[in-house]
Amino acid sequence: MYKGFNFLFLILFLLLAFNISFIVSQNTISVNYNVQRNYNSFEECGLIGEPVCTSLEDAGNRAILLSKTSNPTNFINIIGNIDGSTPVTFGNLYNYCGRLFIRSSNSNISININGSNSTQQPFLTIQEADQPNSTFPCSIPRIFQFQYINFTNWNQTLVNININHETDLNSVNPSKSLTVYFQLVNIISSSSILKIYPKNFGENYNLQAITVAYLSTIGIDLKSSSVLFLPNSTQFYLPPIYLVGASIISILSLSDSTFESTPFIFSDNGSVSSVDSEVSNNNFYSYPFIMAVNGGKVLLPILSFTNNSLSTFVYFSNFNNQPSIKVTFSNNIFGNSFIQNSKFMKYKYENSIFVIKDSDFSTIDLLGYSILNQNTITNDLIYIVNSSLNLDNSVIRSPMLVPQHIINSINSSVSIINFNLTISELPIVGYNSNIHLFSSVFTNNVYCGCQGCSYYIQLDLVNLNQYSSQ
Repeated sequence: MYKGFNFLFLILFLLLAFNISFIVSQNTISVNYNVQRNYNSFEECGLIGEPVCTSLEDAGNRAILLSKTSNPTNFINIIGNIDGSTPVTFGNLYNYCGRLFIRSSNSNISININGSNSTQQPFLTIQEADQPNSTFPCSIPRIFQFQYINFTNWNQTLVNININHETDLNSVNPSKSLTVYFQLVNIISSSSILKIYPKNFGENYNLQAITVAYLSTIGIDLKSSSVLFLPNSTQFYLPPIYLVGASIISILSLSDSTFESTPFIFSDNGSVSSVDSEVSNNNFYSYPFIMAVNGGKVLLPILSFTNNSLSTFVYFSNFNNQPSIKVTFSNNIFGNSFIQNSKFMKYKYENSIFVIKDSDFSTIDLLGYSILNQNTITNDLIYIVNSSLNLDNSVIRSPMLVPQHIINSINSSVSIINFNLTISELPIVGYNSNIHLFSSVFTNNVYCGCQGCSYYIQLDLVNLNQYSSQ
């Protein structure tokens, strides 16, 4: 299943990377913030023979007009850097239908877009109006593709999507189909990269309708927002990636970043996937790298996770789809920076590499072929409550320090298969759980830490009375 999954993404990457496109014709709109405006209306700027547009908002409006009257594929070429002395925004491009490339005018030189003064509006907004008659329905999907851009100093959101999401799980109406690509993009010293929040919040969504892909894109010196709050909240800040009812088909790489108040990715009934991403030299403190709640998917078939400091890699809550996590963990520090009683929204953090609450992972292995190599581990490997888990053939290779506990199980059912439990002095703790041990290596201390728990070995219930004196 996952081999086919990776192959499709490889094809997608190659198509985008080499700009293979079956386009008959297109318009190119030029933008330059470093010249004087020499036109009266956006209808008069950008094309060959016209003055260049002097704002992205004018260029975006011209693109909307062209998509309605001329071509569904257009390019916005940005000439020179945008230094941040004035606000920079496209405004709302919901009325654009078709494919829009937003890129440096020179593919050999990435341009810089500084968001220091762009504090009032996101860089790009796709927002459906509350009054349906005030927007233009699209008969073809919307596709926005950023190329060869360095975004720096953005404390406002880069891409904000707020539309009625597709609720038909079998097909996607073109008017609700939306894709955003970041290709060969650097995002530097910024806090809010992506916010997707449905107008029809609380429904079951087709996760294929709205997709985002970060291709050869890296975030450097990112941070949690200190000015933008979650929807309907004045207490919790917006994470760099906030996702409801949509899909990230390839997360960005990440380095030298610090997150002091939010997860890096928060997904509510969304899908998060990786395609050969690298995450290194970051400090997440108590906050998870990924927090996934209320269903969706987490597919991390290729991810390198190195030299990071954190407590939790993935936090699951009310999540019943089976994740695929095949990650190489190297030289990370787990658990040192945990803050007791901290939470995000209603979700209380736990000092564990994996947190599983009110979820069912009973049919496949959680960790797959993940490798924990030369890490400092001072917390638990897995904290599980009111859930089920099958831990099969996981590999822990030469950890610098062993996990405090391998499993902290509360009111749960856990099956452990082909696992070496001797790496921890007290491998299983918790209470009121069913623990199944199959072909695993363990000593008698495996029974000592879990109060009121029932142990099964090769389907036979162990008589715990014989260990009561230990």
